[in-house]
Amino acid sequence: MMLNWETELVGIYTNNSFQSRYDCSGFIGVSGALQGSIVVSIDQDVAFAAAEAFLGTRPPSINSEVIDMVGELTNMIAGASKDRIGIPGISLGLPTVITGRDHKVSFANSAHVEILQFSSSYGNLTVEIGVRGL
Repeated sequence: MMLNWETELVGIYTNNSFQSRYDCSGFIGVSGALQGSIVVSIDQDVAFAAAEAFLGTRPPSINSEVIDMVGELTNMIAGASKDRIGIPGISLGLPTVITGRDHKVSFANSAHVEILQFSSSYGNLTVEIGVRGL
């Protein structure tokens, strides 16, 4: 992971068979050869630990700095995911961050969805890729 944290892949799910419920989610649109979204969802504790690693201080709440950090983390993970997919002609949009305890991420029924669930000593995170065009 970009923060030099040890993470463990603890589950792989497809086509909305797993519903993540986290405190922060960063969304990035995918366009071009594939259309869809890449979503990075994290627990509040992971958001605070990542913000502390980036900023040097632990935030007291989910504030604008945490939201910016979740967006940047989403951008880094989405960029790495795009590279690993290896299909030319894929473009990524700008990240959008959604916050709120136990919010749910869902994709259109027509999307092919791959969900990667990770754990770390700081908490859990999920990377969800939902696309059409495969």
